[in-house]
Amino acid sequence: MKLVFSSIARLFFSYSKFLSTLVLMSTLGTTVNASEPKYTYLKCDDRYYRLSGHYLSSNYNIRTKKFKNHYNVTDYKTNYIRIQYGSIIDRNTGEYKNSKGEVICQFEVINSKDLPKVNDGGKLF
Repeated sequence: MKLVFSSIARLFFSYSKFLSTLVLMSTLGTTVNASEPKYTYLKCDDRYYRLSGHYLSSNYNIRTKKFKNHYNVTDYKTNYIRIQYGSIIDRNTGEYKNSKGEVICQFEVINSKDLPKVNDGGKLF
């Protein structure tokens, strides 16, 4: 009886260790992803920008539908957003200023559907 109980106990503990290790390893490398990334799309004259919590992306490519240049957001305050090389976005007025304080342009918030698209006619030349 003692032998049967000890073998069943060892079997139970070994399988529970295996299952707990399996669960730990399967959840160790996963991260939480939102279903749709939250971006703010901005228009400045004829240029388009994408603002996330970490980057200001610019140079939108119409054919690949991607932004090429990415700049780190260093400060995210209530009145301004400071970008990597000292540029500032005023959150109250929408002005985009360089590191010297000169206004580069006035941002306008747009929807992702308002980004430019390739013409259906294709290339003209």
